[in-house]
Amino acid sequence: MQIFRYTNNRPMPWKNGQGTTTEIAVAPAGAGLEGFDWRLSIARMEADAPFSAFPGIVRTLAVIEGAGLTLAVAGNAPVTLDQAAAPHRFAADQPAEGRLLDGPVSNLNIMTRRASCTHMMRRVQFQGELEVSAAGTLLVLCHSGGIEIGGTSLGPLDCALIEETEKAALHSSAASSVFLIDIFSD
Repeated sequence: MQIFRYTNNRPMPWKNGQGTTTEIAVAPAGAGLEGFDWRLSIARMEADAPFSAFPGIVRTLAVIEGAGLTLAVAGNAPVTLDQAAAPHRFAADQPAEGRLLDGPVSNLNIMTRRASCTHMMRRVQFQGELEVSAAGTLLVLCHSGGIEIGGTSLGPLDCALIEETEKAALHSSAASSVFLIDIFSD
């Protein structure tokens, strides 16, 4: 199991320069924006902006801070996303624009390259114990509260990576919210 501490990462400009993003984890390790198989990041939007285009990439986005946004992706009806909404999946190579509902937002993003893998993201709220396992790669991101996994404590925005065949129990003494992101190789 690998642990990624949010505080160890630094924000950088979006590919199109319209916002900032903080990379949490990427595969292969050290891959840039053009060479990753998958990439987990948190994007900060301070104003309405077009999203960066990523050819060959599928993206899922979940609002984790702020009132939310309306996401318009070419050819689809606009979708309103807030912290209660389910994560939203879309083609990252299609023109997309976010319009803020009421002030800045932060979004959790998982992106996977169509040619090499796929993903599924879900938000889970729990207290007590939650068993998880990885059929491929599983990313566990603590959204709120605090959890313990494999004897290691994770605070908000910290992430654990669990590889295939590993099982883990998440423990939380108070109500906590986590994102479970499964990544499957094609």
